[in-house]
Amino acid sequence: MSSPHDVIYRIEGRTLAHGLLVCALALALGYFTTGAYVAALGIDYLESGNQYLRHLAIIKGHGGDPWQYRMLAPYLLKSVIALNEWLAVSQPHARAFIYFRHWQDVCVLVTAYVYYRHLDLSAPAALLGMGLLAWGMAHSNFDSDLQFSTFFDVLFYLLAGLCIVRGWWRWLVPLTVLAALNRESSGFMPLLLLAAAHVATPASRWREALPTVALALACYVGVFLGLRLLYGAQDLMLPYGHKPGLDILAYNLLRSVTFEQMLATLGVTPLVAALGYRQWPATLRAFFWTLVPLWLVIHAGMAVLAETRLLLVPQALVLIPAALFACGFKPAAEPAPAPARRSARKRQPRLEVGE
Repeated sequence: MSSPHDVIYRIEGRTLAHGLLVCALALALGYFTTGAYVAALGIDYLESGNQYLRHLAIIKGHGGDPWQYRMLAPYLLKSVIALNEWLAVSQPHARAFIYFRHWQDVCVLVTAYVYYRHLDLSAPAALLGMGLLAWGMAHSNFDSDLQFSTFFDVLFYLLAGLCIVRGWWRWLVPLTVLAALNRESSGFMPLLLLAAAHVATPASRWREALPTVALALACYVGVFLGLRLLYGAQDLMLPYGHKPGLDILAYNLLRSVTFEQMLATLGVTPLVAALGYRQWPATLRAFFWTLVPLWLVIHAGMAVLAETRLLLVPQALVLIPAALFACGFKPAAEPAPAPARRSARKRQPRLEVGE
């Protein structure tokens, strides 16, 4: 008969092997997703073309509205480029951009896997979710540069979903600060916590979540306004000369390429998810109604929807796991975990994501 120590050793060994498999798969898929963008753009575009010129404009403080206010990635990249130049690396700008974006994609895919597992999807389902997300990422490069702020946005939303599901609510505050430094579209993150806490079982916990939500929203507003005070008014960047509102909305709806690119990036995931709505866990439904409709309306009236990287946040956070639940994926039976050490620290209970 196996001793408890032997059982624990086997469980830990399988966990380590599985973790290495997930990381290796994320590295390979990240190479695929980043490579699709690089192939579409070309090295010259990255080294001395619009990619580098836009980065340089933001560093110098005249990147335009909204580019100038998305300063997290450019200032991180500034250090990577400086290191490449100090090491006398050939094509220092392009290599910095490519390496940075590859590791962004790897982090997005690993975080997606962990988030899907904590939604109580099985390991095979979570791996399939990684593959679906990688497909969408690789096919979202229409009329786009490497778009570091967009992929940080996907990463931060996945981390926010993970923090909410796991009950790590306090981490949402610093995460919101980072996300607001990256992109203005991060404002939904605190609202996701409020919605999920409202439907949490066994009883609604939205009052318990209110202080964290209020602090996170205050941080978001503070960063949003602070960046605009710091850099001042910038020239509004109009996509192809179209103004926000009905002008850009008509432009989106009357172009066939909008729907072609949406199909290429999202596939049938939204349809499958919708058909299996009753199978979604309550937390995922809360995420959907808080984020997805308004996200689509706002982006349809302010951006070019054919640039489908803008839809990766709802795809990664809601639609992919929803489609997996709709297909009947259930949590896999797993060995009993090793006895946890007792901790004197009180932990925030995780949200129940099931029905």
